[in-house]
Amino acid sequence: MCPKCGTDRFVDGSKSIPWKVLQHFPLIPRLLRMYRCKSLAELLTWHKDGISIDGLICNVVDSFTWKHVNDKWPTFATDACSIRLGLALDGVNPFGDLSSCHSTWPMILLNYNLPPWLVTKQYFLMLALIIHGNFFVTSINVDVYQQPLIKELQLLWSGVQAFDVSSKESFNL
Repeated sequence: MCPKCGTDRFVDGSKSIPWKVLQHFPLIPRLLRMYRCKSLAELLTWHKDGISIDGLICNVVDSFTWKHVNDKWPTFATDACSIRLGLALDGVNPFGDLSSCHSTWPMILLNYNLPPWLVTKQYFLMLALIIHGNFFVTSINVDVYQQPLIKELQLLWSGVQAFDVSSKESFNL
């Protein structure tokens, strides 16, 4: 039984075919590897100098939300190595058949520390979760699938020891 909603985990009459399958791709090891590459580590601190000087919103660094986060958590804002992520989730039909009852829901993280022209490049998109199944993911049940990712983000918020190759120093990621 599912601990959240109380329904059976497996398709009726089966003990091995699940209703949904969740694949989780750990985030922390990927972030640590990004700081181990000198050119990437330098790009990850681009946001500290990328603020627009004319007051116009040219990229995410100039947005009101970015400024709100800086005001609310000043210690987070002062550290250039603090990672800011965006989350994207959308359903995909992998077989191209619109009447198919199977759906796949990839959850992708965008790293907003990078320059704006690199944030959405294929190399920097981080696949965090893939949800497979016969039913659609809704706002009612998406939190169940996000639990492994949320636990990782909470661990990151408390701090994970990392090493920045470009500055040759350890820091809390």
